[in-house]
Amino acid sequence: MGAGLLKHVELGDVLNEEWVEFLTLDLKFRTSSAFLGLNWHSPRGINAESMPQLNKEFNVYRGLFPLKVLVTGPPAAGKTHFAHKLSESYGVPHVTIGELVNTAMKAQNAFGEELRNKIEELKDL
Repeated sequence: MGAGLLKHVELGDVLNEEWVEFLTLDLKFRTSSAFLGLNWHSPRGINAESMPQLNKEFNVYRGLFPLKVLVTGPPAAGKTHFAHKLSESYGVPHVTIGELVNTAMKAQNAFGEELRNKIEELKDL
């Protein structure tokens, strides 16, 4: 639109400019009267408290559910390699048994104490 005198600039090209903050807006909205009487999950907006509920609703309404994959096989079969590749490709965490055991052993609770004792007991065998 216009006379063609304005040049399109990508946001990433100007993001670090000193004057970019003058292009931002700090608007406050209020709820339309058409929506009064509804039970809002997060009347103060999206924050750390409301994000888990929003995430849950997003997943439920789209039929998205957590996927858990166990990669198993004999030693040197490439389990770790392929699990790492899956993790990278899908952007999901790669959790190993070793990480779980190490985390549990560091826990300062009854389970951590029980695990440390059991491992010491097994070392003596």
